[in-house]
Amino acid sequence: MTTTAEVVSQADERIRRLESRLVREFGDVPPSLVHEWIERARARFGSARVQEYVPLFVAREVRASARAFPVQAQESSFLATWARNTARRLLAPELPKRWAHTAGVARRAERVARVLPEDERELLVAAAWVHDIGYAAEVKDTGLHSLDGARYLRRAGLSERVCGLVAHHSGASAVARLVGLGDELGEFPDNRGRLRDALWYCDMSTGPDGQPTTVQGRLQEIRQRRGPDDPVVRALAINGEERLAAVRRTHRLLKRQ
Repeated sequence: MTTTAEVVSQADERIRRLESRLVREFGDVPPSLVHEWIERARARFGSARVQEYVPLFVAREVRASARAFPVQAQESSFLATWARNTARRLLAPELPKRWAHTAGVARRAERVARVLPEDERELLVAAAWVHDIGYAAEVKDTGLHSLDGARYLRRAGLSERVCGLVAHHSGASAVARLVGLGDELGEFPDNRGRLRDALWYCDMSTGPDGQPTTVQGRLQEIRQRRGPDDPVVRALAINGEERLAAVRRTHRLLKRQ
């Protein structure tokens, strides 16, 4: 006979799987909002007498919220077009999976950009396109992809603002210190604020295949893919909370839209 605790546990597992499906189903909606809608619906229906139906009720409510969510894509501009073409040339033939991730981050940036002042929206989209070009053989030098990408962009004449965003994206400074490149990364400005947070958010809510994911899913994937000895994984003990804080701040801005 199945106990009440087992029924609740099974419902919880179904809801966790449901969240992954809904994040993929509504790729235009920020994953952090999908997560919040699920938790809100779960709290509402959690005391239902028949727990087997709770995931169904949650899915119905979240889908209604997702369909009502306004989606506005950012129009392309010269800088964003240059960044997209550059990233495609450097990544697509050599590193197709990295290119898929990059394209996903840029799609997310086009939608998240609306939380920023108008003069920063283009910078976010452009930085999203080129944030990982440092992995390309043509660009790789030190082996720290954020630093190598930023130096390439500086040589190409891009603004220090964009170069700094790429240099320091998603907690790169902690990785740089672990591999002995902290001073070199310090060549670039690390301008904290909504623009920086938004880029981190876009990177942390996009999986390696370019599909939307939750930040917790992204962190788990990074640990599994890279292994415990990788500097990026070791750096999570230093920058993990900073990454989460950037996601939370951007999430709050998205909720106001």
